[in-house]
Amino acid sequence: MTTPQFPLQDQLCGFSRALFSTWLYHRRFNILFDAGEGVASTLYNRVFGIRRVFLSHGHADHIAGLVNLINIRNLGAGDQTAPLKIFYPQNNKLIEYVVDYLSRTQKDLSFGLEWIPLDADQEIVLDDQKSRIFMRTFRTRHSQRQLSLGYNIIEIRRRLKEQYQGLPQREINEMIWSKGKDEVAQEFEKIIFSYGGDSRPIVPEYIKDTLFLCHECTYLSVDDDERNFQQHSFLDEVLETAKKARVETLLLFHTSLRYNLDMLREKIDSAVARINPGCRILVLYGDSIIDTACSLSWKKKLKRERIREKKLEENSD
Repeated sequence: MTTPQFPLQDQLCGFSRALFSTWLYHRRFNILFDAGEGVASTLYNRVFGIRRVFLSHGHADHIAGLVNLINIRNLGAGDQTAPLKIFYPQNNKLIEYVVDYLSRTQKDLSFGLEWIPLDADQEIVLDDQKSRIFMRTFRTRHSQRQLSLGYNIIEIRRRLKEQYQGLPQREINEMIWSKGKDEVAQEFEKIIFSYGGDSRPIVPEYIKDTLFLCHECTYLSVDDDERNFQQHSFLDEVLETAKKARVETLLLFHTSLRYNLDMLREKIDSAVARINPGCRILVLYGDSIIDTACSLSWKKKLKRERIREKKLEENSD
């Protein structure tokens, strides 16, 4: 039995563990979401493919990889002239410190580097997609002191107008020939990818009907937030959010290091049976994307984890 493929298996890679590092690279759009430590040392020369970076907020585990990312693009064996745009929540002091540091230490870059502050509900046209696909920001709830943002990739699509739905294809074709496509069909916005960064549950209306939602899931239970910071999400409320938003595929990330794979599998299976979110569920665990409905996917990751733990034990002896 082969491992089932999910829609972005050949387009998405990343790493995420709460407190340590989070980043996600979408190859189809050459977009990096957040830039935690290790992004450049993991992607190697693939960093030259990145054209845009979208930062959700300024905490170290989401921006610590920026310095090396820019340095490698400037000195590594790749297209050192490819421009890079970095978008970030406006007035975010932590990110502005990094901008200031890089402007002082990387004065002679071989490529154009542009820092672009954003507010909620702003749109960025992805020019290489012929203006049919664009990014729209939305506000997330993480830090009370700083703006944090989530991002939707939206595609302009066409569909039959309601009054023509259900008609035989022959009649529809005749109407197109006699009245034109604009009479028969209309354009609409379809969210094809959503990334929330660190946050409390995203407002379902912001991500309604998205094909693919990346939502943090730091805790498996509300009681696990023992410091009561209320800056992160727990499993049940993430699944409820996905259910209300009618998400097609949900990727959980930013899980706490306190949970091993066995705990994750048990809690996710139990919560899914109880809440029935109606979507496919994946987990970004370290650098692996696990399909929770596939036993083989869990087994492969468990095997790798046990090998890694054994090596760590041997090195510590």
